[in-house]
Amino acid sequence: MESVSITPDAIKAEMQQLSEKNTNKKVTAEIANDWTNFDKYLIDLSQDVKEPQQLVSVSDKPIFTRGNISCVSGKAKSRKTFLIGLFASQFLEHATTEKVIIFDTEQGTFHAQKSAKRIHRLLEWSENENNEKLRVFKLRELKTEERKEFVVNAIRHYKPDIVIIDGIRDLAKTINNEEEATEVTGLLMNLSSVNNCHICCVLHENKADNSLRGHLGTELQNKSETVISVEADGSVSAVSPKYCRDIPFETFHFRINENGLPEHCEPEMKPKNEGKLKELFNDILPATASLNYADLTNKVMAKCSIQKRGAEKKIKSAIEQDIIAKNKAGLYYSGDLNINTNTENSLPF
Repeated sequence: MESVSITPDAIKAEMQQLSEKNTNKKVTAEIANDWTNFDKYLIDLSQDVKEPQQLVSVSDKPIFTRGNISCVSGKAKSRKTFLIGLFASQFLEHATTEKVIIFDTEQGTFHAQKSAKRIHRLLEWSENENNEKLRVFKLRELKTEERKEFVVNAIRHYKPDIVIIDGIRDLAKTINNEEEATEVTGLLMNLSSVNNCHICCVLHENKADNSLRGHLGTELQNKSETVISVEADGSVSAVSPKYCRDIPFETFHFRINENGLPEHCEPEMKPKNEGKLKELFNDILPATASLNYADLTNKVMAKCSIQKRGAEKKIKSAIEQDIIAKNKAGLYYSGDLNINTNTENSLPF
């Protein structure tokens, strides 16, 4: 699709007109004025209701569908903004007329533009030309109610397929106010349903644990179809399903490459974890024991309460770090036995 010119002045003028039209109107006015129309909200079993369209998925597991909301959570500097850029680019890569809007409530102009250009680079679009498929708005300077009004007006006007609010906390005056948390979450559900789009919110996790911050986090968690957790571990971030309405996806990892772009990768086994890994295999493979690969995998799965894929990654890391080794018969044994001998004849099997 050919790029179009979207100037800040044109956007400002357009949003001003929309704001004037909506002055003194409640965001739920259409429901308040139509509360006696029971048939409008009645579930009719005679109708053929289609399953919500998948917009973004991970290994064929839906995470963003039309008419729903979701949440991406993580502690500070866990690379949440990089992840939502990855999701946006994945969707737009196959889009024809579909559109994405990102509302950034935290970053200044330079960093917000940098995030937008990052998505353009992932899609191999020009970094210096606007594209009507992606619009990024910076709402840092606005007051809470102004941000909320801007978001409502922009969604109604541009009719995007995916909306990302990077900093949903800034649409509420107090994150721990139950009434306000219910109001903001209800607004998001209304907007996603009426406009047949998906709205993804980004929210910080508490420092003490991995729970979403405040009453707003609790309410979003209860109403979201997918809650995704992002955790940084050195140069790699792990993305895992915290809560899913459908079948959860398997944890995946990404890193920032030399070009400053997020890319999928395998998890790193850092040196600090070597002690724990060694302790694990010392318990499973004492000096007098040996196991074939299948039995070793099953024991790791049982010991760590993980799936087969995770057990295989631990075995691979243990081999690379010489914690365990394999003999010619295909049996695995403790790598410590190689310290004092180099001959298989002295092994305990």
